[in-house]
Amino acid sequence: MSESDMALRATGVSRRFGYRYVLKDVSFELRGGETLLLIGHNGAGKTTLIRVLSGLLKPTSGTVHRTGSIGMVAHDSMLYESLSARENLQFYRKLYACCETARVEELLQIMGLSEHADRRVATYSRGMVQRLTLARALLPDPQLLLLDEPLTGLDDSASCLVRDMLVGWRAENRAVVLATHQLADVVELASHVGYLVAGRVRALESTDGRDAHAITARYRELASVV
Repeated sequence: MSESDMALRATGVSRRFGYRYVLKDVSFELRGGETLLLIGHNGAGKTTLIRVLSGLLKPTSGTVHRTGSIGMVAHDSMLYESLSARENLQFYRKLYACCETARVEELLQIMGLSEHADRRVATYSRGMVQRLTLARALLPDPQLLLLDEPLTGLDDSASCLVRDMLVGWRAENRAVVLATHQLADVVELASHVGYLVAGRVRALESTDGRDAHAITARYRELASVV
């Protein structure tokens, strides 16, 4: 892979909390147009890895190299509940110094939030909060998207919207790391799958047309030899 193609590279990344290692020697590369589906049981290290890749958490050892701007959806929405949706996006637009006001209105429209844009986020449903979180992540027009359970709380219509976005991002040569338990909803959209077992990527493989059942079976096979 040439440096010009590379969007994300993790080299020997480990992360320790106290004496306990949550990530152990994780290494992989991702280029534009690739979507890495990251799977693992609760506690396998998915969220910690996403946070390290984003730069929100420093690795205990190893390095992470990113190219271009980043958008992130985490368990924490990073939204201010006392502000409206529009005010939240305007705040982050100014914080990132990344776009014009028109981009805020565009994203509110895309996410189906225009009619509710002046309501305080504290009054939003879980699904509406998740849609606004996605809008926040997309403000800087990122080349790399890090998504931790992005379908959580979404209804069928919003889930279809996110899946359509994943298809579009790949066509636009963006790189995506997607951690989820909802394999059946997204597996056909991923180019690669990483099997995270006890803090280690036991294998990183092409999805190669495999469905959620086959990928789950492969994960169980890898987890059984730990």
